[in-house]
Amino acid sequence: MLQHINESEKSSSVFILDHNLTIVLFGSSAAVQFQHDNILLGEIQADIGNVEISWTVPLQMKISGRRVSVINLIGLHETALDLDPLTVQLVSENKIISFIFVVRLGQLTDADKMGIEWLQRVFGDQVLQFVMILFTYESEEESDSIIDDLKKSSALEQLLKKCGGRYHTCSKNMTKQSEMRDLMDRIEHLLDDNAQKCYTSEMYNTALRKREDLQNRTCQSGKNTDLVL
Repeated sequence: MLQHINESEKSSSVFILDHNLTIVLFGSSAAVQFQHDNILLGEIQADIGNVEISWTVPLQMKISGRRVSVINLIGLHETALDLDPLTVQLVSENKIISFIFVVRLGQLTDADKMGIEWLQRVFGDQVLQFVMILFTYESEEESDSIIDDLKKSSALEQLLKKCGGRYHTCSKNMTKQSEMRDLMDRIEHLLDDNAQKCYTSEMYNTALRKREDLQNRTCQSGKNTDLVL
């Protein structure tokens, strides 16, 4: 059941969605043009100053007859914020079927590489089975270069392999209905490939325990080194 809240309640409430097309977008803000007719994200960027509102109030819409909830994490991997409390809420209150990694076509940067590493560090290696790369372009001619770009860049090829070879292309402003319809089709195929399973809070808790264990071992190792010195 979809809980309805009005505009005045958005800053303090959470949409809890029961449909199965909840997706998370992450990656570089340079790969997206935020504007009023952006089908996936609209014109307002995630408010980095108030991450809780940005994360806990997914954008709802209909794309090609499908009800979709979009959670915008774009640019958050470049911040130094402690996101663990919000991540717990994110995975416990939303049935996430896909993490969409937004990358500027032909411009794979160190920040982009950090994005996928950040996702694995926060959500664990199991998250990779839910990841799809979304390459964005500014011109139609540029969109035709994707195959050449993959052949020329070993780093891009490795990134794509890590994400199961799954990718889609769309305009940077995300205004084309046909591209969004195709993206929804690919996301539903990914859901089928994952046997209708979504990313779970159990997966997140496993990843969190591994991170905590690693931090504890690192701290213990540092203390032992100090004792030797």
